[in-house]
Amino acid sequence: MDSKGFTLIELVVTISILCILLALAVLVIDRDMFYMEKMADEFVMDARYVQMQCMKNASDAHKIIIDIDNGCYYIYNSTVVEKTVVFKSRYHIDYSNKNTKSIGFTFTFEGIPVNAGTFKIVDGRTNRIKEISIVPATGRTVIKE
Repeated sequence: MDSKGFTLIELVVTISILCILLALAVLVIDRDMFYMEKMADEFVMDARYVQMQCMKNASDAHKIIIDIDNGCYYIYNSTVVEKTVVFKSRYHIDYSNKNTKSIGFTFTFEGIPVNAGTFKIVDGRTNRIKEISIVPATGRTVIKE
């Protein structure tokens, strides 16, 4: 027979080899590739939320408490925890203001931060660092690589 084409067995073997190679490539891709960016964005949104709540209501006592030992932070409204954000065990968090480990804002319309500083997310495996700074004078939040 002089046919031009592939047999069914040749196609099955070729597709099987391609599937195995793709499966190996998928295992190499890091699942936490964008985790630090996501957590940095979430922290910025939470800091802006706390700032806006403090600016809106003078009796509001919103603040962010950073728990370095447990790898999480809490959003408090007076004594009630509104939100808890826990980081994966691979990541470590740190806050440059070692004295208080809390972030608050003034109750005026400016929303000036009470304990401004830099929040760091450190990847324990790759040692990448993501920094979020809260500017002392304005309360502006900046994400740095």
